[in-house]
Amino acid sequence: MLLRSVLLVSAVLVLLPATGVPGDLASAGSRLAGVSFAVAVLRRKARTTEEERTVWRWLARAAAVVWAGTVAQFGVSAVAGASGRAGLELPGDVVLSASCLLACVLVYQGLIVWNRTSTRLADPGDWLNGISAGLAVSALLHLVIVWRPGGHERTLPWWVLEMSVARSSALFIVLGTTLTVAVMAGLVRDPRIWVIALGVVFLMAVEVATAFGVLRGGWSSSGWGLFCVVVAWASTVRARPVRPQEATTQSLTIGTFVVLLASVAIILLATRLPPQSTGVAVICGGLAVVGVSTRVVRLVSDLSTLAQTRQDALTDDLTGLANRRAFGQQLDLAAEGGDDVAVYLLDLDRFKEVNDRFGHAVGDRLLQRTAGRLAAVVPAGAVLARLGGDEFALLLPGADAVGAVRFAHELAAAVQGAGGVEGTGQVSASVGIALPTRADDPAGTPDGGELLRRADAAMYQAKSTGEVVRLYDDAIDRAGREEALMADELSCAFATGDASRQFRVHYQPQLDLSSGAVAGVEALVRWQHPRLGLLAPAAFLDLVERGGHMADLTEFVLREATAATGPRTSWSPVGANDVRVAVNLSASSLADPGLLVLLDELLAEGLDPTAVVLEVTETLLMSNPEQAVEMTREIRHRGFGLSIDDYGTGYSSLSYLVDLPATEVKLDRSFTVRLSGDDRVRQIVAGTVELAHRLGLRVVAEGVEDEATLEVLRSLGIDETQGYLHSRPLAPADVPAWVRGRSAPALSGGRSRSATAP
Repeated sequence: MLLRSVLLVSAVLVLLPATGVPGDLASAGSRLAGVSFAVAVLRRKARTTEEERTVWRWLARAAAVVWAGTVAQFGVSAVAGASGRAGLELPGDVVLSASCLLACVLVYQGLIVWNRTSTRLADPGDWLNGISAGLAVSALLHLVIVWRPGGHERTLPWWVLEMSVARSSALFIVLGTTLTVAVMAGLVRDPRIWVIALGVVFLMAVEVATAFGVLRGGWSSSGWGLFCVVVAWASTVRARPVRPQEATTQSLTIGTFVVLLASVAIILLATRLPPQSTGVAVICGGLAVVGVSTRVVRLVSDLSTLAQTRQDALTDDLTGLANRRAFGQQLDLAAEGGDDVAVYLLDLDRFKEVNDRFGHAVGDRLLQRTAGRLAAVVPAGAVLARLGGDEFALLLPGADAVGAVRFAHELAAAVQGAGGVEGTGQVSASVGIALPTRADDPAGTPDGGELLRRADAAMYQAKSTGEVVRLYDDAIDRAGREEALMADELSCAFATGDASRQFRVHYQPQLDLSSGAVAGVEALVRWQHPRLGLLAPAAFLDLVERGGHMADLTEFVLREATAATGPRTSWSPVGANDVRVAVNLSASSLADPGLLVLLDELLAEGLDPTAVVLEVTETLLMSNPEQAVEMTREIRHRGFGLSIDDYGTGYSSLSYLVDLPATEVKLDRSFTVRLSGDDRVRQIVAGTVELAHRLGLRVVAEGVEDEATLEVLRSLGIDETQGYLHSRPLAPADVPAWVRGRSAPALSGGRSRSATAP
């Protein structure tokens, strides 16, 4: 409140000279004091605010320039008064007028910064348009002065008139910019900008009145001082929150054409007046026409560049097809309009091999040729796009399922015809198709993004199955999304250390057929899923392998299994801790040198290696035979048992029996379940048992589910059996009760003659 009161006093001091208060020095001092205080207030505002600091800094500079011009004018007046020389008024007034024009420039820049500070919109300023508008206003003022009665007779010195007209024109530009910023920046409800606008209007009125001789020159200099006080007053008004408006160039374009029309109209109007009186108006009007015409040419060029830029933004540089953005826009429009369309996603097979083998330049030419072949078969009205890499998309109106699949095969055939670029050979593609959901489907109609995602899912289904074309299948897609979610949950469990709480190890007994004793157990991992409950290995082991977590899971299972069956624990008072434990190894585990480090750590902790059997499958061994044989030898060298799991399902069983240091073969359940009814299978198993025994290997049959199969296995000389006939996999806490349920004599046989497998 005190600050505003002082500003009010400053306004009175500024206006005193204009009212004719006697005493030049006293008048000058009062005006200078008022402007000085306004500058101080604006600088204080610039120091104390954060968001709008730059705005008030520019306005403070404008007030400081007016202050400097006022000082210069008063200095010249003081010299003239002291020397008694006349004619020094012109230099003083020119300096003040120049400072006022510079102040308009600084206020203009402050308004532009205000727009930037309040919003993220483009600047409303255009110097060429603004200067042209100022020249047009100047020309109009000259015409009005000449047009009025007696206008051809000068009532003011020419230099006073021209400076007043120049200041009026500059203020017109500032006023237009102020109103433009108020609208564009959403400052219509901000009282500060309207206080400044009223100050500009008052100052324009003073300058115009001075130009017409209505007011004497003192009012002009006092008006500029008062304007500085008004701007300082605006800095003390409380700001209101602004709502940014949508960016638009419409107002600037309209302003350009308004200035052009006004300038032409002024020149035409000047032809109705005496030529000797309208020279300045015609010159200003002509310059305004030249300036605004230049702006129109630039505007047309900008629009042309903008159109080209938009076209480039929607076009793929390499192929000339629509790009992802353009395709997405068309797809959204079709989906919102409820159009019956089919969405295709086409991906070249093994395109990475082309880039790696022949180089990216050849790959680019192959893409260009593929785009041309596709464009040749795409009908009118369809939208063909390259989404990126080797992916192409197509939006085809009015296609049903049968027609969509038929056309997809045409697309695939067109891609095949694109092959042969610089020796690349035949090219093939996988095509996925998505159609809009039926109106009665509970899921509703998908939007454009969902349609493209479904086409992408169908394409990957085609690629994974080796098919050329695949129509989107919601059930398969849901399964795929569930798998992806589970993979994320697995990664999160291992990353956060929660895997040890979520995974469980269950145990399935292995019985010695000759004694009935529990000879061993197989450790089988389970996942206690937070959403889905207890999951079997088949539901998640592939995800663990693909996610790179198999080493962590193998270590967990090994430590859990050896701790449960080791010498420091006892599942039963009758010695159930005297059994082997079998642990399965994956392909990545067998190739991981860290496995040997883990086994050495367990041995250092006191583990008996003869109580542990590590199971490896034939297919796992075949993936990298040399590395697998070397790893299995290292395992046996440490004393651990080694079992060939799923024996008989591979292609090199006999050769592996020669090379691998195995202690056990585990007959696959595909043989076990067919023993009772297939004599050929019985003969194969009998031969396998005899061969294994001749090599000193133990034979374990898994998948035993009935007594008849058990009797056949006993007659064939199988050493141990495992299956649901004996027991399902048991939680660790359930093993003692199951063992106690067996007869004591059966348990007295202890460990069988060899060590069993995981």
